[in-house]
Order: sequence, then C-alpha cells, then structure tokens
Amino acid sequence: MTSPLRLFLAVRPARTVLAVTVLLGALTAWFGLVQTTIPMAVQEGKPTIPLWRMIAMGAAVLPVLALTSPLADLEQVTTQRLRSMQRRYLAGLSVGCAAIYLFICSIMLHPAVLTITARSWIAWFGLALIAGAILGWRLAWTLPSGTALVLWYWGYSGNQHYQWWEFSARPHDDLPSLVLSVALLAAGLAAYAATPWRRRRWSRRR
Repeated sequence: MTSPLRLFLAVRPARTVLAVTVLLGALTAWFGLVQTTIPMAVQEGKPTIPLWRMIAMGAAVLPVLALTSPLADLEQVTTQRLRSMQRRYLAGLSVGCAAIYLFICSIMLHPAVLTITARSWIAWFGLALIAGAILGWRLAWTLPSGTALVLWYWGYSGNQHYQWWEFSARPHDDLPSLVLSVALLAAGLAAYAATPWRRRRWSRRR
C-alpha cells in the first residue's frame, strides 16, 4: 500500500523544481552579471539591470509554485495531517532550493552581490506566499512579477542610487531593505498560516 506521504509527493513537482533551481543557479552564476536594458522612470543614459536580479525572483517563486497539486479541489477540505505534510514539504523545499541556488551562485558572484541576492530571495518568496494564499498556488508568480515591475521601473533614482524600498538593488548592508525583506517574508508566512478554517476559528475567539 502506498503511504500518504508518497501520494502527497507524487502529485507535486518537487523534483522538477529542484532541477530548475539548479539550472537557474547555473544561469545566475555564469550570466548573472550581464546587463540587460529595461525601461525606467529615470532615463539616465541607457538604463540596465544585471540578470541576476531577474533570475533571483524566479528562483524564489519556484518552491511556492511547487505547492500546486492536480488534487487541489479535493485538498481544499484539508485535514490536520495533510496540512502538516504541506508545511514540512514547503519548509524543506524552500530551504533546499535557497541553499542550492545560493551555493551555485556563490561560485561566481561577489559576496556582496550574493548577500543582496539572498535578501531579495526571502522578499520574493514572501510575496509569492501572499499571492499563492490569496489567488491559488498556480498564480503565486503574479505578485512578485507585479512588484518587480514597480521596483525596476520606479526604484532607480539616478546616479547609481535606489529608493529605500528597492530591496533587490540596495547595498548589501542596507538595513531598511533587510527589514522590508524580512517583513515581506513574515507577511507571506502569516498569509500561508491563515487557512479558511483557521480564520473562522480566530473570528470565533474575538
């Protein structure tokens, strides 16, 4: 008889996500410093950003997308055991993906750039959790993508300076960016924890 854990893993793309994470890490390590032109509100010369800033967002969203299941409709009537497996799955996969991605990136990226990458990873991950909890795990990419457009278009203030909320580009030792990234992660974890049945229980306690 197949165990519940095997059934749980069988309908989720964990192996694919890990493989893609390795690929994104390799792309970041080898091509991450390549500059690409994008539109920006401040037209200073030819606005560009390094590719690692784009790839890091994709790598952070992957673990949340991996919560997608073809049995999602059935799993809406969730049990405590299923929810516990989902938590362990998300925790293990997110930590594993982050460790794999950052380790591969460290081969080529400067430690300062690697620190910014790690900081932005947790922010993108938090945004993906918020979107996934509200819109469904298949659409976890929507909020990070929309936020990225705002950051990359309006975040640059000129003369190699960025707005305080541009967590994907501020210096590695910038405290406001770190606080913002941690706050986004905390908001994402709170959104994930706020299941419909838990929200009903909280409302009854008030």
